[in-house]
Amino acid sequence: MGDHNCNTPPATTTDNGSWSPDEEITTDDIEATFDRCPHCGTYIVRCNGSHSCIPAEYQPHSDESERRRRIEANPFPDDDPVLILDQPTSRAYAYHEPNNEDKPLCSTRTDNSFVTLARADAHDQLQAPCQRCERIRHNRETDQ
Repeated sequence: MGDHNCNTPPATTTDNGSWSPDEEITTDDIEATFDRCPHCGTYIVRCNGSHSCIPAEYQPHSDESERRRRIEANPFPDDDPVLILDQPTSRAYAYHEPNNEDKPLCSTRTDNSFVTLARADAHDQLQAPCQRCERIRHNRETDQ
């Protein structure tokens, strides 16, 4: 378990001064305990300072111009579904084309789950097409 550097007890306590997990957590308790990251929306425990969020739009990545070029050159419809890693602070910059089982067309090197977005929404997040998925889809559509 991680080291906690905050010894503040919960705001809600029983009559004898101790807190019980059966007590209802109030909105005031939540607001006194958590902040929400303005960049990624993750809820952060106020006292531990362990959150680091570096979204693509706040820290330019070295290949940002290449990603923008690939986004603009993508030939597939903006409303098609695509897959992105299901991580609030993902440092991945590519989305994947889904197969008929909602898995990436290419073989990814992750066991993480994916979220389905419209291609235009992925582009708005500066997610570029996975080049392997793009080639696979293009080749499949050419062969048909």
